[in-house]
Amino acid sequence: MVLNDKTFMKGKKVRWKVIGKGTMDPIWDGLGEATQPIQEYVTEFAWGEIFSRPGLDQQTRILLNLAMLVVQGESRVLALHIRAALNLGCSRTEVREVLIQTCTFAGFAKSTQACKLAQVIFDELDTAMVANRVKKKNS
Repeated sequence: MVLNDKTFMKGKKVRWKVIGKGTMDPIWDGLGEATQPIQEYVTEFAWGEIFSRPGLDQQTRILLNLAMLVVQGESRVLALHIRAALNLGCSRTEVREVLIQTCTFAGFAKSTQACKLAQVIFDELDTAMVANRVKKKNS
């Protein structure tokens, strides 16, 4: 149940921009009776209120999200946010350094796992980039 339509719509716009329409549409379309209400609150509060606040730019906020997700051990959501950070213009170096920094509070095991996940994502993006170049060249 959406509490504030305006804030929800603001959050939805931000969330879809940051995470990506191609990722968010299938997630949203797959929500059910038990999952839609919590995702509405996440969209309204986390994205419409917190992520949209002045004072920090979106790149800084997404890098902070990376660190917090590593500490929590949330690898599935971390993967979405690593991609989002890159989509927002964060460099691979910035992503890597945030993940390394987490070892001081999250421990080396979580930090190492996060770095491995980032490498998988970097490799996937590189493979897709090469495939797109080949496709364009052959067109």
